[in-house]
Amino acid sequence: MRLSQMTCEEVRTYFQESDMALLTVGCLENHGSHNVLGVDTLVPEKLLSMIEEKVRIAAAPGIPYGVCDDMTGYSGSISIGEECMYMLLTRITDGLISHGAKKILFLNGHGGNIPTLNRVCVELSKKGVVGVQLNWWIMAGQLNPDWAGGHGGGEETAAMLAVDPKLVHMDQIRSQELINDFGEDFPTAGFDRILFKGIGIPVPRYVDEYTTNGWIGPDHPEKATQKWGEDMLNAVADYIADFIEAFAKVKK
Repeated sequence: MRLSQMTCEEVRTYFQESDMALLTVGCLENHGSHNVLGVDTLVPEKLLSMIEEKVRIAAAPGIPYGVCDDMTGYSGSISIGEECMYMLLTRITDGLISHGAKKILFLNGHGGNIPTLNRVCVELSKKGVVGVQLNWWIMAGQLNPDWAGGHGGGEETAAMLAVDPKLVHMDQIRSQELINDFGEDFPTAGFDRILFKGIGIPVPRYVDEYTTNGWIGPDHPEKATQKWGEDMLNAVADYIADFIEAFAKVKK
């Protein structure tokens, strides 16, 4: 049930019967040479369309932008920053609360949004409202460890093959092309992390300083298949639908 496709009366009736609402949150950023910029938005939207077939829940129009300041060195990546995201989420959730929502589910597609979502959820609790984060890629890896992956790697590429194979350019896959920007004694070991004597040290900086490609992680995108993506998204959608049905019974 999309709020944008419901009348005022339908919304009023819904919140008389249910206190739960859902909001997808994504991002517009680089996901490697082979993926489109909208991975973090398109996957949650695909999951929402699958969830809607299984359970009844009102979904507000999603947010296609997120917090990705460190990715803005890549063409097309746009970040709205933490404060803008915080204010936007606060205004949207305040609106949902005013109409009867007491449980707000954030179907999130981007790791960079998590700190802001944490802040919003804590403040929602002060208002007597529960904020729930549904980070799909983390759930997928917990449902099946073989699905766990990095940024723009096999997991996200498989998910995008399930969303729309035409949006994945498998012939344009390159290596991670990591750059040891602090020298060979401090090799790049992933997002915001260098190694020293086998220990990972966080060094937050712009991602294009340590990889020319943009995909980072242990799971190579060339191993992604459409079947993997379909199986994974079906499992995640089933899990979230089960969660919604069970969590609807929680009294708040």
